Amino acid sequence: MTEIVSVLDQGVRLDIPFEACVLYHGRDSIGGLALGFRLMAHALRVLAPEAPPERSDIVFRTGFPGPGVRDAVEMTTRAVTRGEWHVIENPPENAPEGVYGRMYFEVSIGNKTAAVRLAGGALSEDFVRTGRRVVGGERSPELLAHWEACKAGLAKAVLAADPDQLFVTVVR
Repeated sequence: MTEIVSVLDQGVRLDIPFEACVLYHGRDSIGGLALGFRLMAHALRVLAPEAPPERSDIVFRTGFPGPGVRDAVEMTTRAVTRGEWHVIENPPENAPEGVYGRMYFEVSIGNKTAAVRLAGGALSEDFVRTGRRVVGGERSPELLAHWEACKAGLAKAVLAADPDQLFVTVVR
């Protein structure tokens, strides 16, 4: 994949590829990492189509506080470190459910916000059900192997998806 997330860091352009996010996060929550990376690339294209924004101007709110999404946002924007990562306690009910929380995100730059939810069907019921079993404490080797396959499959699908099919976006 050649997609990058471009931001400015005190005026210096940073072009961040997905592979850099993998080096930062690892592969444990690879599906969420891929989702967070594609989400940031998409939201920044929508909010700042002419030029990369200063990363210090980006605010992120989420109804899904998963570690993969969090680390993709942190790697590209430093929002967690800057205190601009916020969990939405009551995200919109029309956003698909994730393993925990809802797949709803708000990316803001200045007074513009992209409200983004994952398109219906982007997360399979099997993915959500399996993830909830693992988060709930089930640890059989078969279940864990299936979970790893689910996460890898999600990452592959997310990285290959057309962002207009993957996300539903409203700019306000």
